Amino acid sequence: MQFTVLGTSAAEGWPALWCVCDACREAARRGGRDLRTRAAYNVDDRLQIDLGPDALAQMWAHGVDYSKLEHLFFTHSHGDHCEPENLMFRRRGFSVIPEDSLLHIYGNEHVARAIQFYMPALPLLQAEFHLLRAFEPVDTGDVRVTPLRADHAGEEEAFTFLLESASGRLLQGNDTGWYPDETWGFLSGRELNAVLLDCTYGLHSGGGSHLGAPEVVQAMAELQSLGALAPKARKIATHFSHNGAALHDELVEYFAPHGIEVAYDGMVVDV
Repeated sequence: MQFTVLGTSAAEGWPALWCVCDACREAARRGGRDLRTRAAYNVDDRLQIDLGPDALAQMWAHGVDYSKLEHLFFTHSHGDHCEPENLMFRRRGFSVIPEDSLLHIYGNEHVARAIQFYMPALPLLQAEFHLLRAFEPVDTGDVRVTPLRADHAGEEEAFTFLLESASGRLLQGNDTGWYPDETWGFLSGRELNAVLLDCTYGLHSGGGSHLGAPEVVQAMAELQSLGALAPKARKIATHFSHNGAALHDELVEYFAPHGIEVAYDGMVVDV
């Protein structure tokens, strides 16, 4: 699996659209890895997790070929992760799509409602929708994808995803909060080769539906104690808000003693 981190920011992006805070202004000045689009991930052009408002810019920036996309998984229905209008541009007149192309779309009931306006048009978009259920795996051919229950978006059942292939296992884990016991139990003994976890609050302690850096360290230690990390597993923090104020270099400095990497837009994780 070649897992590409397309975006690493929380809902508002970084620098945020209207913001004049010091963290946004400094990110704009520094550029590079301090410029963060909304969270999304792509695997070998065939599989995608989330398709938000920055999808087009991410395609340009990271060379994604969406004409090859076969499986699109949504973590939840919040607008920074699920922008349904993107789907409409698969329609003839907007795009030329290979005749044998079929896009499988997966999500919870709230995602289904978010795209319900487009549901009647899904055959015209060469797409099908599939309802996800927690801990029930989906076989996409080369990769098995299992939705894991997160503690996020209390009004709906939000997921993060365990990706498994012949080459290894990867946990995509932004917008998690602290995982419920059933998710920790499911991950026990899995020997993950790579883990990406939510760090929305930057160096501050998290709360509710998001984590901060101290909780990321604690969560990685919890995975270690459960036997859920393979030897030499890559541990990565992602999904940062400008409200956390810590820019890329400050995050790198904080996490270095813990062996945790800091994600950036365009980061590639080979598993």
